[in-house]
Amino acid sequence: MIALTRSVLCLAMTSMAARGEDEPKNLIYSGFYQNGAFDNLTFVNEVVGWNTFFNAGYRGASTVIGNIEAGHVWGGHEVFVRAPGETNVVTNYNSTAAGLTNELDFHATMVGHVLAGSGYVPTNGGAYTYTGLGMAPEAALASGAIAVDYSNTDVGSFTTSENSTISVYRSFFQGSGVAKPDVINSSWGGVDNAAVSVESVAIDALARQNASVALVISAGNGGNATVGAPASGFNNIAVGAIGGTNFNQPTSFSSRGKVNFYNPVTGITHNGVRSAVDIAAPGENMYLAAYLGNSGGIGAGLPSIVQNPSPTDLYFLNQGGTSFAAPMVAGGIALLKDAAKTDLFLNHNGNDDAFDTRVIKSVLMASATKTEGWNNGQNAMNVTTQSLDAVAGAGMMNLDRAIDVYYSNTRELALDGGGQIGEDGWDAATIGLGQSFEYVFSSSFNQAFSLTVALNWFSVREFDNLTNTSSDLAFSNLDLEVWSVDEAGQFVSKIGDSMSTYNNTEMLRFDWLNAGRYGFKVNYENMVFDTTDAVNSEYFGLAWNTTAVPEPGSALLVLCGTLMFSLRRRREEVISHWGKE
Repeated sequence: MIALTRSVLCLAMTSMAARGEDEPKNLIYSGFYQNGAFDNLTFVNEVVGWNTFFNAGYRGASTVIGNIEAGHVWGGHEVFVRAPGETNVVTNYNSTAAGLTNELDFHATMVGHVLAGSGYVPTNGGAYTYTGLGMAPEAALASGAIAVDYSNTDVGSFTTSENSTISVYRSFFQGSGVAKPDVINSSWGGVDNAAVSVESVAIDALARQNASVALVISAGNGGNATVGAPASGFNNIAVGAIGGTNFNQPTSFSSRGKVNFYNPVTGITHNGVRSAVDIAAPGENMYLAAYLGNSGGIGAGLPSIVQNPSPTDLYFLNQGGTSFAAPMVAGGIALLKDAAKTDLFLNHNGNDDAFDTRVIKSVLMASATKTEGWNNGQNAMNVTTQSLDAVAGAGMMNLDRAIDVYYSNTRELALDGGGQIGEDGWDAATIGLGQSFEYVFSSSFNQAFSLTVALNWFSVREFDNLTNTSSDLAFSNLDLEVWSVDEAGQFVSKIGDSMSTYNNTEMLRFDWLNAGRYGFKVNYENMVFDTTDAVNSEYFGLAWNTTAVPEPGSALLVLCGTLMFSLRRRREEVISHWGKE
């Protein structure tokens, strides 16, 4: 059992460094970095349910996390020191693509801290401190760099080329020259909110080609501005930032709104029709590992604070941005996959569906916590054409709930086509054009409950390994419906419908459903476009989460106590199933 001390509290986050945006620059310009203990800091990992995995012994040890942005993570900082016997370390992959700088960078180092800071302090008697703990402190961290130049006037900004970007993403997704990651984080962004650039299409195509590698991207710090590339793509998990007293409020700087959709068959761009942000995580007031070497963004743009060699124990204070909301989610995915890899049920007979991004994304969405002001456009009839909230997506990542959805009850049905399901769970299936799959809860709910259902599939973008090019081929239109069901399992009345045309995510959330029996349908309605005239099936991930809701009246306290005991017992049973000794 690892001993933890709260002598110093850290966490993980900054802003989106990229072609144009980065963290609170005034703090870095003023040299606002130091070492030592700081009081009254919140260990944000705990906010998203990290403790359950850490205490059960799942810290990412069986996983590889990739980080791709301007520069490399500097592994010399104290937060990356590993305990004796732990072999996973930070490795930097230096691509040979023309023009790449492959430099160490301050921003990548802070992102790496969030992803896989170890928290181990050799001088602390072998104990661990919250100062250095990232989300997956025992994961291997592979760093990729795509910058061909850094700005010497705008700290954190950089430029890329098509080749520099695509070559590195291809190497990581395909495991060419670098350990193939379980999840890739990218905390950078640029223009192209319709995701039609050569790079955007290629990244989407590589994500679809390598579906076991989840791609997580920061949404950007444009405030009321819309999300840019690569987060505006279809086949990733785009992350917005939240903060406030309880880390439940969308931040003012997090990019939001609806992005454009381009139809290559008609040549028409439909403006503001697609939800880009998928989920949210804390992104304010972070305390992060500082790299002050003469390279990367600081070396180019702020030489006055450069120190060579860079001190190993300094931290940037009060950082904020989506750049570190994203690695919280990426690290959370590493924890989910770390536990799943040792679970015989999930991994039996090489069951790759459990690791598919469409499943993982649906699990995170279905288990997310509703954020303040959350609104996915569900009207009085519970019909939505936008699916997700404009700022927070499905809400804040909640790993405690994700445990129930991912590991307990229904963990993929034996055959495609739907069937009876438990109160929480997920499924992966291939549906044919024009088909409808029906899912029915195996028994009635005997009291009021809340329900969240999420459905995800990929845009059909293909990557050609021979020519190193990609194509935008097709886009399917699936819908998600929730129904009341009679005791015979027959669908009686539709009570909700997520029917967006240009999203590849559908989601419904009910804060209150009366006791009774329910089910939902996945419908493959039609094709938005198909350049091949050959796409007639679609693979999807589906996940759902239910929670009992206390009834009003005198029985409230008794009911709450019973419910808490029931949920606690259920979670303990789940942990005992997949927890380590």
